[in-house]
Amino acid sequence: MNTIFLAFFILISIEATSHSSETKEIEFNVKKLCPEAKIIETEFKTGYYEIEFLCNNERIEVLFNDDFELIYTEKEVKISDEVFKKIQKKLNKSYEGWTFDELHLVETKDTSFYKVEMMKTGIEENVYFTTDGKYYKPSNLIFNENWTTDNLSVAFNNEKLPYNFLKPNKTFEMPEILREISGIAMGSENMIYCIQDETGILFTFDTKQGKITDMLRFTDIGDFEDVAINGDLAYVLRSDGTVFSFNYKNFDGKATQTIAATNGTDVEGLFFDRQKNLLFLACKTSPVNGNNDYRVIYEMAPDNIHKTQISFSISNNEINKMIAKKYPELASVSNVYQFNPSAIAVHPLTSEKYVLSALNRLLAIYKNKKLVNVFPLPSEIFYKPEGLAFSPDGGLYISSEGIKNGFVKGQILYFERK
Repeated sequence: MNTIFLAFFILISIEATSHSSETKEIEFNVKKLCPEAKIIETEFKTGYYEIEFLCNNERIEVLFNDDFELIYTEKEVKISDEVFKKIQKKLNKSYEGWTFDELHLVETKDTSFYKVEMMKTGIEENVYFTTDGKYYKPSNLIFNENWTTDNLSVAFNNEKLPYNFLKPNKTFEMPEILREISGIAMGSENMIYCIQDETGILFTFDTKQGKITDMLRFTDIGDFEDVAINGDLAYVLRSDGTVFSFNYKNFDGKATQTIAATNGTDVEGLFFDRQKNLLFLACKTSPVNGNNDYRVIYEMAPDNIHKTQISFSISNNEINKMIAKKYPELASVSNVYQFNPSAIAVHPLTSEKYVLSALNRLLAIYKNKKLVNVFPLPSEIFYKPEGLAFSPDGGLYISSEGIKNGFVKGQILYFERK
């Protein structure tokens, strides 16, 4: 017993020391920008730190990558009447019925631009302009993976790809309410059903109109990870393994909650296979008290969700070996690429299982429960890939989360089958 307490004490001490060191590093780098800075809020997401502070009573937001290199600064500003009139004219034309909220100056290493926050019925939308009042589209400022479009174009040169992952055929930008889009499922020909991390709402996105056409609240807040569609029934997965099922075409205000029995603590992927009449469930973490190398994919009947069985397992070691073999010029001996499933989908024509990992931006393909391919996804295009869906003809949709400041919006990317 004393040994357990000692181990627990050591673990807590290590975490406290790490947190203290990180706090000092943040404070040191913020003070370099403003010696009198008073830090208000710090948020860490995979790959970056977002920090708000007061500098001489001026509120400033900064973004550092995980090496504490400054990515941008952002602050509210007043601009000249001439430029403001140009911006206002464009907003009046394109955002009728929206309310102007705030205007911020964003400064990066290479450029400066304005971010305008617009509001409508509780929905926030960010619109970007150059400093002389023209529309502007920010690029993904926060990519630091080995995989970029440049080096992957060389790596993929002699490979037969099922899709051109370097160039989506269509890109659908999500409104602010779907910035944290975490799961998608195909409905009818033009309809994609979406969910986001924090709110129990099923969104209907029309790809022809390029906008949300319906929102259905099925429960309150939670950590929602994926969605699957089976006829008139929708299944929404919460990260603790609870599946909400309801008739989304004739909703009676009630959603049935069923806990899918898994041996994992974080469940992120859900897909309904019409051909086999099965739901597939992907665990992000290794099994409790199990082998850390494995991530488990479960299957279950849609009318018996609580009774799961293992479909197949994903081996991180196997994925790393395939990456090293296929992409020796990109893979580093010192790097171990973690594959934590964030989505799963079954190809309608080949029956292959596509499994996505937002971490390290990897797409793995399994056939007959065996790994047959791994594709790195370019970080400029995929900020945080979290959702997968197929059209009946084999077209691939991948959803990618955005970030809080709106520079990278939530997106759904479409790839035609080759």
